[in-house]
Amino acid sequence: MTDLEVRLIEASDLLKASPRWTLFIHQKADGDAVGSASALFEAGSLLGRRVRWMGPDASIPESCRFLPHTDAFLSCEELAFDDPEELYVFLDSSNEERGVRGLRTRSPDTVVLNLDHHEDNSRYGTLNCVDPSCSSTTELLYRLFKAGGWTLTPAIAESLYTGIVTDTGAFMFSNTTPRTHRMAADLLERGVEPARVGTRIYQQRSRNALALWARAFSRIEIRGEEGAFAMAWLAHGDFAEAGAQGADTEGLVGQLLTIRGVRFAVLLSEIEPGRIKASFRSEEGMVPAAVVARSLGGGGHPKAAGATLQGPLEEVLKRVRAALEERYAEWAAAR
Repeated sequence: MTDLEVRLIEASDLLKASPRWTLFIHQKADGDAVGSASALFEAGSLLGRRVRWMGPDASIPESCRFLPHTDAFLSCEELAFDDPEELYVFLDSSNEERGVRGLRTRSPDTVVLNLDHHEDNSRYGTLNCVDPSCSSTTELLYRLFKAGGWTLTPAIAESLYTGIVTDTGAFMFSNTTPRTHRMAADLLERGVEPARVGTRIYQQRSRNALALWARAFSRIEIRGEEGAFAMAWLAHGDFAEAGAQGADTEGLVGQLLTIRGVRFAVLLSEIEPGRIKASFRSEEGMVPAAVVARSLGGGGHPKAAGATLQGPLEEVLKRVRAALEERYAEWAAAR
């Protein structure tokens, strides 16, 4: 039995032994975060546990609201982690900064379960179950359920499948493995309808979201040798003028990679005046997205990463362009 398999069983036992759970997801929640929380919320409810879940966003992305228990989501920016009877479960969150504040000042007897698949996870939990070889946190959670002998109902299966589909780019990203496909096949056998999930995730964008995307597309910069880099940006005022929300940028940076010849994409979104979210995506044979993100104080997966930057948008654009050029030159010289 591997160390991870031992920890997964320990995590399963900890969940079953705890009468109260609070689940946390990261800011700018995606399908993997929401799918993980939805699946675990359903599993806890079936066990008779008191479950609640929260995150720093104002709401769950519209594309994920078909999943169970999304109406129970609580928006929370800061919490006192001081209840020894509560099990605090962090899902798909590589570090404390991405979620509800307060964990750094938790009481010594606070129990934190950290379930994640990010390579740069800071292992902040009392028990850390982190496996970067998993395509998604939902894949890790599936393995936990299987290791602990949990019942996978159709509702749980759909939530898990949603997380896998979104984090693998509908099984197109390089994090898709044979194990991922075997898991997906098992979930289909448990009643998941791929057309239903795909339609809700990918075919329900609002006109306001598309208006926002149009603004970003109108500003695309193609840079670098043979046009390998694409960058687009959104100012804070664009969201209000388009009637869109921050969650409406989900999937936008990935669309930049569909431009012929582009192998590295950047999207800058000014979520508040002077506070800009940078999203990076890279393809095989290109400087990794995480390398650029880390140079700007962020992190993430090798090919999907991000950072939050402060300052006027024009200045941040210059910083990101410079960081991209410098990291690419260093990467190219080392090859």
